[in-house]
Amino acid sequence: MEGLRQMSALPPPFATHTRPASRRPMTPRDRFFWWYSLTLLFLGPFGFVVGPLMARRATRKAALHDPVEAHAAQARDTGFSWWQWWIMTPLTLLGAFWVFGLLSGLPMFLFVLYAQLTH
Repeated sequence: MEGLRQMSALPPPFATHTRPASRRPMTPRDRFFWWYSLTLLFLGPFGFVVGPLMARRATRKAALHDPVEAHAAQARDTGFSWWQWWIMTPLTLLGAFWVFGLLSGLPMFLFVLYAQLTH
């Protein structure tokens, strides 16, 4: 029992390590790019809503976590780079086709739902 008390008095091994140097935080537009692109890929047309909302949430969270670094990241933000535009353009068009597909199928879906519920 005495050995357990001595072991519990020691700090955990990770407490002795120093914190690694922080990385440069992402700029707000880079954060938007990653959230927008990945949500469009994985959520389809719902990415049009979820991506910007999550990017805004992540930007607020970064500003609350480290306001000085977040302000510095916002100050060095120069806009989207050419490769980000080249990726976002086809993803946006693909998302628009997905939205069109959903909206064009909606009347038939509602009609079948109505027919099933009234039958």
